Amino acid sequence: MRRKVLAVCGPTASGKSRISDDIAARLTKETGARATCIVVDSMQVYSELPVISNQARDRPAELVGVVSVAEEWTVARHRSAVHDIIERTDGPIVLDAGTGMYLNAVLLDLALAPRVEPEARREAERAVLARGDPPENARRAVREEELRMAGASPRSSIWDGDLIFDVALIYLRSPRPVLDKSIEARSRTISSHGLDEARILKEMEQAGTPPNPSVQTSIGVRELRQHMEGGISLSEAEQLIAARTRRLARRQIRWFDKLTRALDGRADTIVADHPEDTVLAHKLHDIIGSWELGRA
Repeated sequence: MRRKVLAVCGPTASGKSRISDDIAARLTKETGARATCIVVDSMQVYSELPVISNQARDRPAELVGVVSVAEEWTVARHRSAVHDIIERTDGPIVLDAGTGMYLNAVLLDLALAPRVEPEARREAERAVLARGDPPENARRAVREEELRMAGASPRSSIWDGDLIFDVALIYLRSPRPVLDKSIEARSRTISSHGLDEARILKEMEQAGTPPNPSVQTSIGVRELRQHMEGGISLSEAEQLIAARTRRLARRQIRWFDKLTRALDGRADTIVADHPEDTVLAHKLHDIIGSWELGRA
């Protein structure tokens, strides 16, 4: 019998962490066994970024602040860490997922592509640029080229792998005006309270232990560094953070839309506008009520 997992996904600032904590608390009460919440997010793993990566929550969760920004975190490391936690945990499991590729890798039986060294990536970037016309998705083109140069076998679809767990999926798909308002509030928090974290990253770089490239260019870090270096005002940094976050949210929505379609007929799926959605509350009640402790 496959292990049962409840996954909450959605774009940044949609309220998925709050509902994940609420569900975990309810499952703990209903089943009598402590439910474990595991964060599936590529940035919240970094210990130096509690504000910039929005790590605040009502209930302790796994894989939050577990490594230094000087380390490189990958989808393969995250999948392995999540599966290890699930394997050693007896109670119900709730996934709080904001990074789509990471969630696919956790839930589906996928063959992940191998890691490529930085020099090989730079060579692949040069090869893509040498072709002339820039591709629509430059990052994907570079990844395909570096894998070809490494002789890696073609990957299977990241959407069609068999489910590893018995999955119930809750997708918070907030209307754009509501989401944009939440993003504005999140951006104000980052710009007003994240400067100390940006200073720590700068000090690490000066000490010879720089953050990995994905952190250096991440939302909030890049803009606050620009402000600290005198390039933009704090207000401009906030506006840039909000703009990049809105673009990220659009990409996340497209990803989770596709994941919902890919899991149609294979997982119990609920799509809701917001955490207080009455349809969500009703269906969630049914899911929690049917949760069997022996499968949790």
